[in-house]
Amino acid sequence: MRDLYNQIVGRPGDDIGSALPGASTAAQWLDFPGCVFVRGEFRADPDGPAAAAPGLFISVAFDDAASRGIPTRAPGAERQMTAIAVREAVAARRSVRCEERPAIGLALPQASIDGLGLGDAFRALFKNDQAGAAVVSLTASARIQAVAAEMFSPPVAGTAAQLLLSAHAAEIVVHALFGERGRIEADPAADLQRMRLQSVKARIDADLAYPWSIDELARNAGLGRRSFIQKFRMAYGESAIDYLRARRLDAARALLIHQRLSVTEAAFRVGYAHPANFATAFRRRFGHSPSDCQSI
Repeated sequence: MRDLYNQIVGRPGDDIGSALPGASTAAQWLDFPGCVFVRGEFRADPDGPAAAAPGLFISVAFDDAASRGIPTRAPGAERQMTAIAVREAVAARRSVRCEERPAIGLALPQASIDGLGLGDAFRALFKNDQAGAAVVSLTASARIQAVAAEMFSPPVAGTAAQLLLSAHAAEIVVHALFGERGRIEADPAADLQRMRLQSVKARIDADLAYPWSIDELARNAGLGRRSFIQKFRMAYGESAIDYLRARRLDAARALLIHQRLSVTEAAFRVGYAHPANFATAFRRRFGHSPSDCQSI
């Protein structure tokens, strides 16, 4: 495959700058959605012009706390998404820069945009037919910041990382193209709430034996008891207590089958103080007693 990065930015010698010291600056081609991905920012040589080919150049700056899964109320300048649409090849000394803030960059050639069926959305970014380039600046929602942070430091490797990068890149492209026209309403409060619910769910998964209560889970989510119950069910299709019970029983079944623990030990391991209650709940979920797993 030809060097698609050179095809997009026009100069083989351009430096790809990284927003964080030590981060990989290698450009990576994602077959879907058909774009170049970099950790940092596309940055042309400041001492000479570079040709920007027709396409869409997107940068997302995020607060460093987002890369650690910490919801923040960062100033707008620290959570910016910028899309530069180029309809005709232009000379540019450098692209928009994010200084020392962590950021990711995506560049889609015109052929990729058309191949995705997004040509009309791309052309709608231009204010008039004569404009050769257009710049759209948006505030990156907490969701987009989290997506960008995960692209910067994927939690998986290999083929799984490639799939994750492609999925996240496609989401960012859609937000960049349609966010300006109000088709996607950025709701920071909703994004923050979603992240808190995900955090609560992750805490449950990480410590099934802990005696979680609805009141404590609600406090962790920053919600009142009734609101937490409603929103957790809306987000995950079941109540937090039902979710906790199901995960405990699933984990206990795995312990019985794969580690050959006794019924009493498996019950204690997942937070049941009374083996009889555990056996009743287990039979209700799986249709057989926990001791039956020991013969599998």
